[in-house]
Amino acid sequence: MRTPHHLAVALTVALLATSACAFSSDEDPASPTPGSPTPTTPAATATSPGGTASPSPSGGSSATLPDDLRTRPAVAAAIADTAERAKADPAEVVIAAWSPVTFNDGSMGCPKKGMSYTQSLVEGELLLLRVDSSLFQYHAPTGGPFAYCANPSSNFTVGG
Repeated sequence: MRTPHHLAVALTVALLATSACAFSSDEDPASPTPGSPTPTTPAATATSPGGTASPSPSGGSSATLPDDLRTRPAVAAAIADTAERAKADPAEVVIAAWSPVTFNDGSMGCPKKGMSYTQSLVEGELLLLRVDSSLFQYHAPTGGPFAYCANPSSNFTVGG
């Protein structure tokens, strides 16, 4: 039986493999090459799901990202939040990965100490945004607003 952590690692590997295939020449030439490791910030440690990412296009057609992803209101709000956190222009924020997931409880993969959560499955989405070499992880219920998660858990299943 696979644990949620193993599934998170599998998602990361799958997203990295498909992101490398979707690499666009529109990217900044100074960006890392596909498949190269990207350093992470404390918000996305090596033990968290999606601890590294390869460049992927911020828009346009992609096998892994919906064409309209960047323009969805919830994603646009997460991009604006990331730009503010990174003190960068929103155009510099790259969508590193996105996936539907099933969170194992009401914490939606971002538990806070001392809090209690419903013990039921929550269908949702995982969004990884990148500015330079820093990753920012966001979680949301399906169709809901994304919330920044500084200390993500692997308490979810990839693929919703």
